[in-house]
Parts: sequence; C-alpha cells; structure tokens
Amino acid sequence: MSDPTTVGPPPGVVMPPRRRKRRVALWSTLAVILVALVVGAIALDGVARAYAGALIEKKVRSSLSIPASTPVDAKVGGASVLLQLLAGKLERVDVTSKGLTIGALTGDALLTATGIPIDQSKPIDRARLKFSVDGAQLRTLVGEVSGLPVNSVTVESGAIAIGTTITVLGIGIPVTVAVTPSAVDGQLALTPKSVQFNGQTLSPAGLRTTFGSLADAILTTRKLCVAKYLPKALTLDSVAVNGTSVELAVTADNVTLGSELFATKGVCAAK
Repeated sequence: MSDPTTVGPPPGVVMPPRRRKRRVALWSTLAVILVALVVGAIALDGVARAYAGALIEKKVRSSLSIPASTPVDAKVGGASVLLQLLAGKLERVDVTSKGLTIGALTGDALLTATGIPIDQSKPIDRARLKFSVDGAQLRTLVGEVSGLPVNSVTVESGAIAIGTTITVLGIGIPVTVAVTPSAVDGQLALTPKSVQFNGQTLSPAGLRTTFGSLADAILTTRKLCVAKYLPKALTLDSVAVNGTSVELAVTADNVTLGSELFATKGVCAAK
C-alpha cells in the first residue's frame, strides 16, 4: 500500500488562519459591548440630569416663593451629570420661568447658578437672575418712581418713554419724557435724556431754557428702591433696554438657596 497523501490548497492560495477569525470575532464582541456601555451611560446620565433638574426646580420654587401655577423649567448644564455628582458640585444650572410675578411686575425670568453644591447646606458660588418686562408692566413701577401722572409707558429706541402732563399757568401740556434706566447703589434710577412736546424734541438743557425751573419736576433723576420686592440675598446691579422690554439683573454670591437671605425680602429705607 502506498502512503496516504495529504491534500493541500492549490498553489498560490492562502487559507485564512483560525486565529485570525477568532481575533476578529473577539474585537467585534468587544465593540458591541463598548457601544452598549456608552449608550447605557448616556441614558443613565440623561435620567440623572432630568432628576437633578426636577429637584432644583422644587428648591427654586420654595426659595423664591413661586406658585405652582407659574411654569418653571430647570436644566443642568456642563459635562456628565454623573461625574458632577461624584465631584459633589454641579457646574451650571439654568432656570427659566415665564409670567413670574415679582412685586408689582410680571415678566420672564432666567436664573443662572454656577457652582451648586450637592450638599444644600453649603452656599452656591454665584446666582444671577435676569427679569424682563415690557412697557405695560412698567407703568405701575414708573408711576411710583417718577412722581408724575403717567398716561402711557413704552419701551423704544433704547429708552423708556413716559407719557405725562405738566401744568404751566394752569394749562395742562402733554409731554413724553424719554428716560434711561440704570442701577445705582442697588436702586432703579430713571434719568431723563429728552422731552417731546408740541411736535418738538428737546434736550434737558433745551427744556430748561424754555420752561425754566418748571422743568425741574420732569428732569430730576428719580430712584426707586426695589429691595422690598427681592430676597435679601439679591441686589440689583444692572438694567438694560432690549428692544421693547427692560431687563433687570440681580446677583448673589456665596449664598445658600434655603437660607434666610432668600426666604425674606429686603427692606427699603423710609423716605
């Protein structure tokens, strides 16, 4: 009998090694597992982000006495919420509320807080609240600060236009005073920059030339203390005109949301 002959692959043909097949299968399995872990981590982080936002919304409602009927939405920013929780501090939180009432004003609010510790007994690094109101909402407030009868209030051309009436020799003259709002020592200040009457626009100097001391009643910079509307922790630090609305901004540094500084309103000095 002849020796058995081993049949191999045809010349020039290389058969793939079994090890290579196993290696490809291993890497494919690892890739699937890795993708599953990433998807799971993203999903878990999303759940943690939503849960943290809900807790913050509840805390903000309680601290600022926001009624349940007023919508509030809290979003946690920054990197992975899970990593932030492990670090013991959230990087940034944005809270929005439309139709929020503060004192005599109702408008849209944006609260931005940074460095929020998980331990609620510790202070946050910084909180800044921006509150936007239109001319209709400003009418009551402007009437309180101007000391003049207010016929109308509009926001235009970077200023607040106040329609009022001045009396000269027993005759009522309708005028529109354009004032520039600003924050001065935590108070809302309204500084006249021009006056319109009888189809003319006059500067403060021009109005004094025409009416003399009678113009003082409408050319005086008026200030309004807004502390009585705000938590003690918040101080008015800027006022800006944006289109047809006025944005009031208040800031607090190193305060605890649940502290007395947030729970109680500020006090205005007696006039």
